[in-house]
Amino acid sequence: MNRKAKITSILSENFDLYRCVVLDVSETHKGHSGYIKGEETHFEIIIISNDFENKNRLERHKMVNKCLKNQFEGSLHSITFKLMTIPESKKN
Repeated sequence: MNRKAKITSILSENFDLYRCVVLDVSETHKGHSGYIKGEETHFEIIIISNDFENKNRLERHKMVNKCLKNQFEGSLHSITFKLMTIPESKKN
């Protein structure tokens, strides 16, 4: 299983997802720190879940980072998050 699929699986197991988008953006970081040719090193993740209700931005990030902690033991370098509840997603 590639890293993108593994991340998607982990998030599905840990959150009541309304929507989840996991994008491998590694190639856009070519030449930057942490980039390794042919590896899935950089991701953008959008999660819409009411599990984030009454949580501030930092708390939401901590929730997701805790689930993905083991992924950083390999070549994963960075993840950019956009985390929101269902009502918040309807406003955007």
